[in-house]
Amino acid sequence: MLKTFEGYNGTIFAYGQTGSGKSWSMGGAPDPPELRGITPRMNDALFEKIKEESVGTKRFLVMCSYFEIYNEIIFDLLNPVADRGKLGGGLQIKEHPVLGIYVKDLTEIVAENSQKLEDLLDNGTKNRAVSSTNMNGASSRSHSIFSIKVHQKDDDDPTKSVFAKLSLVDLAGSERQKGTGATGQTLKEGANINKSLSALGNVINALVESANGKKVFIPYRNSKLTRVLQESLGGNSLCTMLATLSPAACNYEETMSTLRYANRAKAIKVSATKNEEASQISRLKAEVEELKKKLESSGSGVGGAAGLTEAEKEAEKQKFEQQLKDMQGMMSSNWDDKAKLSEEHDRRMLKLREERRIAAQVVEEERARRLKLLQEKNDLELSIRALIDFVLHLPKFEKAPTVLTGELPRQWLKMHRTSRQQLDELKEQNTLMLVFKHGFDEDVKLWGESSEAADWGLAATGLNRSLLKLEKLRKATDKLLQLESLSLSSASEMRSAVKGSLGELEKFKEGIKDEHDGKQIEKANAVEEVHRMLALVLGQVQAKIDELAQLASVEMAQTPDFVLQFSQGVQEEAQALQAMMADPSLAAMPVGMPAKPLREYGAEDVSDTPETTEALLGQLIRWEGLCAKSKKSPADLLGRPPPKFLLDVAKEVKEATGFPPNFAGDWPDAREEKVARLVSLVDAVSVELGVALDFFDPENVLKGKEVPKTLRLLQLLGVAAARHLPADAVPGPGGAPGSAPALPPGVMPARQLPAILHAMGRCIKASKVQVDLLKANAVAAGDMGADAVFQEQLAELERQLEEAKSARRKQEEAIADAERHLEETRAEAKQVQTECELTAKEDAAGDDPELLELDRQVQLLTEKISAPGSLAEDYVLDVLGQQIEEMASQLERDASDVKALNERREELDDSIREADNVARRLEADIDRENQRREADQELLGQSPEEQRLILEAHEQKLRTRAGTLEAQIGVMHIESEDRKQANAALISESKELAAMVEDVNLQIQIVTEERDALREAEQQVWHEKTLVEEEVENLQQGYIFLSERLSSKDDEIQELSELLQQHQSEVDGLQKNGFDMSCSIPSLS
Repeated sequence: MLKTFEGYNGTIFAYGQTGSGKSWSMGGAPDPPELRGITPRMNDALFEKIKEESVGTKRFLVMCSYFEIYNEIIFDLLNPVADRGKLGGGLQIKEHPVLGIYVKDLTEIVAENSQKLEDLLDNGTKNRAVSSTNMNGASSRSHSIFSIKVHQKDDDDPTKSVFAKLSLVDLAGSERQKGTGATGQTLKEGANINKSLSALGNVINALVESANGKKVFIPYRNSKLTRVLQESLGGNSLCTMLATLSPAACNYEETMSTLRYANRAKAIKVSATKNEEASQISRLKAEVEELKKKLESSGSGVGGAAGLTEAEKEAEKQKFEQQLKDMQGMMSSNWDDKAKLSEEHDRRMLKLREERRIAAQVVEEERARRLKLLQEKNDLELSIRALIDFVLHLPKFEKAPTVLTGELPRQWLKMHRTSRQQLDELKEQNTLMLVFKHGFDEDVKLWGESSEAADWGLAATGLNRSLLKLEKLRKATDKLLQLESLSLSSASEMRSAVKGSLGELEKFKEGIKDEHDGKQIEKANAVEEVHRMLALVLGQVQAKIDELAQLASVEMAQTPDFVLQFSQGVQEEAQALQAMMADPSLAAMPVGMPAKPLREYGAEDVSDTPETTEALLGQLIRWEGLCAKSKKSPADLLGRPPPKFLLDVAKEVKEATGFPPNFAGDWPDAREEKVARLVSLVDAVSVELGVALDFFDPENVLKGKEVPKTLRLLQLLGVAAARHLPADAVPGPGGAPGSAPALPPGVMPARQLPAILHAMGRCIKASKVQVDLLKANAVAAGDMGADAVFQEQLAELERQLEEAKSARRKQEEAIADAERHLEETRAEAKQVQTECELTAKEDAAGDDPELLELDRQVQLLTEKISAPGSLAEDYVLDVLGQQIEEMASQLERDASDVKALNERREELDDSIREADNVARRLEADIDRENQRREADQELLGQSPEEQRLILEAHEQKLRTRAGTLEAQIGVMHIESEDRKQANAALISESKELAAMVEDVNLQIQIVTEERDALREAEQQVWHEKTLVEEEVENLQQGYIFLSERLSSKDDEIQELSELLQQHQSEVDGLQKNGFDMSCSIPSLS
């Protein structure tokens, strides 16, 4: 930096493996100050020195530029483009006889203080191309060069007016694909990085040889990196190399390569000269005069322009005029002009930022409007489709979550369609439940009203019907529970998927904040919008789960009240039903568990069985969400709970109740941390219940031992969570208290219905015993009358009729199965017959001469065989001998033809190979002759000095090509080493695969044995099928007998109907005569 003030150019560049700390060494961190890198420290020291030197008439001008070389394309970081692909080749590198190597159209901004210089550096760094690899979370994918030009002018002493350029270079790190795991665009970037670094190494090697006195060609033009650093490495500049090393042992080879690289760079000799303003001005004036002479000569048509056309002369004249104009502009530009250009650039950038801010605000408002519309529609399918459409138009991200690719939302759409079908089935089943419940209520009312009227026969009929309807209600409840479990499992799986995607996206958002990319704000806003849409989808999925839970609930307030009202004589059963209705949560508890609320449980009340654990925790959480991923039932998981499942249950309980309050539900990798998680869970439960849990050992849980103790801990966790809640808080399963809408009074979840129905069944059965006893007493006392006897007969007939109908249905199903099997057999036989007919037709239609001859011989032999006496032995031998001779001669002819064809093919192959060799030799001779003629034409008419220069240029070209070939050979050598290592890895993998093949062969043997066993079982099944067919035939005979019996029963029913009508007419006559009938006899349906 001090040499910069003396007028000497300077360069500092960092080199090393990816992830070794190059960018950190150059940039560092803003806080604390001791962690700042070389570049910010250089900025502060630069302006401190300017402040010290700014005395008298001495003035300073500091200008900076910042660009990167990305995939061999130069981009301006202080004036970034919106789309790098549209720029084509980027900025161009130019060379000037006075100014040297420079980047054309590169933005240079005047910096008045260190803060502005640091702001420019930060803004440019944000525009750099970075990516995440396995070795570095924010790996630089380009080489960056931050240049600071310092001009100092002294009006009193012009000899002190000097200028210098300080270049701070941050190289991208060398990398290997197997270490970084790069793919796609990242892999292409790494290849370009290694290519440019390889070119830099070749330049350093050539400079070292040049320093040792050898005359070698230095390949600066092989890469844009080496071309830009041409003056820094071997020209007018002082150069310092910073080698960064990785401390990891696995990077030993790269570390040694970096050290060798730095050791070679130390041997380079630089020849820096002082940059004086007066010297540069004189050289620029000389260049201007030279351009004027060229311009005059091009206009007059003398010199080199004598043989040009008018258009070529005009083009050359315009080129010289433009060069002259540029040179005069350089000479006439002063510091104020440069400051004005910098201010104009600042205004343009400010305007551009404002336009971007307005555009981003418009986009944000549109996104908010769309999100509000989706919230108002509250349509889950519409929200998922909007999410898919949004993520498909997002920019590409490196290692983006699956949700940003649109793959997961498409799966959610399919899951939603399945869930919608299950929702419709659940609605239908809920309606069917209400129908059965209404019928059951009517039968219970019939029982109760008949009991109050002391009509025990009709009361018994009502009880019988109530039991039948109750059985249907139980089956419908089982179906409802099955549909609820299926639908909630699908919905919970979808909720878990959306929730997991939301967590992945939050982590991805944190990673984007650490990226230094020009489109960071746009990316962050887009990801934030996806986050909001995911949150909306998650809320809608949760609402769908609540809707499913409500559809799986049935209004049962009046029905148990009816049963309790008419069950006066069965106190024990009625009290059990009444206790369940007082606290419906007790209905979900297995038999043997205390009949009290969960919050009143003590440590002595819990047990250690999977059934009780499932029922107890089922009052707080939904098991469907936990079992969705594993596709197992809660009983299976609780039979041998995995350690991670234990933490998942605790996490679900915390979401539902808030207990344990400080519990971290993530599953760590380290065993010690896993034990710590379990210990914290035990401590929280122990403190809440006020008991010591000495029976629990986390080490045994991780080993999968002591399952009963684990289940006991889970039940105690549920009790502690219930106590942790306020007294009036009732959590809905699967959500925090109040998260799910509370069920209306009298509405019960499906999981509570089986116990309620069982309790009602006990009451009805006990009441039926009493009613049957009262009915028997009434019959014995003769109080039943003819109506009661008729009702008894009618009920018996109805029962027999139902049995007959059931038997008939079974027979019809068996007959239908037999008929279907017969039809299948007939279809197979018909297909075989059709195939045979087609084969016969094809055979009959054949007209092959050989086949006809064979048919003739077969027919002849058949005729001979039909008359064995006329078939002579000599005749048979002659026929067979002739056939053998014909076949032998045919084989000899075929063999000779094949041999001749092979010889001819070999001759043609030799001729083709010889012609190819001759063609290649002729092409090589032609190329050499063309090159010789081109060289002779270039030398023709030239002076000896010019001929010498031309020959030296050809020699240099050949050397360059030789150097390129050597570099390619080096790269191929490296690749061969990598391939050898890959081959060694493949050999080890092949050995592992061979072991796997042995295991597979063993498994195949096992499968073969199982297949044989299955074949035996199949034979047994066929035998059983034969027996079943015989049984079906017997059933058919029985069906005929039952049909005849049913016909006779129908006749009896007809006669009874006539008697009933006659009896009804008699009853009507009695009523007309003044008799009061307490009940009417229902008619037969």
